[in-house]
Order: sequence, then C-alpha cells, then structure tokens
Amino acid sequence: MNKYEQAYKLESESGVTAFLNDYHKLAEARFFANDFSISDMLIDFEMAVDRALTERQKQVIKLSYFKDMRQVDVAKVLGLSQQTVQEHTAKAIKNLSTYHLLLKKRGE
Repeated sequence: MNKYEQAYKLESESGVTAFLNDYHKLAEARFFANDFSISDMLIDFEMAVDRALTERQKQVIKLSYFKDMRQVDVAKVLGLSQQTVQEHTAKAIKNLSTYHLLLKKRGE
C-alpha cells in the first residue's frame, strides 16, 4: 500500500470524498512529483467511476470534480435541480466506496 492509498481510504465515503476534492491537486502532483503511484491511483479511480456508476452519476462526478464545476452549474448543464445533483453525488460516492471495499476484500 502506497502513501496515497493510506491517505485516501477509497473503501470509505470520506476517503472517496477527500480523493475527489483533491483530484486536481493529485493530477498535477503526478507530473511534478513524477510519482507513478499517483498515476496508477488516478487511472484505477477513473476505471472505478466507469464501472461502478450509472451514466447520470458519471456525468455529475465528471462535471463536478474532474471539470471542477459548481453544483448549480452542473444542474443547469444536465437539466436537473441542484438537489438532484446532490443526490446523484451522494449515491455516486457511496457506490465508489462500496466498489473499492469489494475490490479490497477480493484482494485486488
């Protein structure tokens, strides 16, 4: 387990939230620190997004965190209420933590 896996316990909702909040910082650090473990973690996380989330949840997460848009703007782009965006975000975070927990239990 590398220091990033220890810092971001992705099998918990708080770990997923922290990772998403630091996504841009981690993406930059992978180039400046020349640290392949960050790259691996980012790739693995993006694969988890594709595998564990519904299409709408993917859209909300990608716009909110990867594109760094405010929830109100995500809501406008997707034609949803801000409350619905919040609900999709919460469910996506729960799904991502469950996905990582299942991977950890399987030893991947």
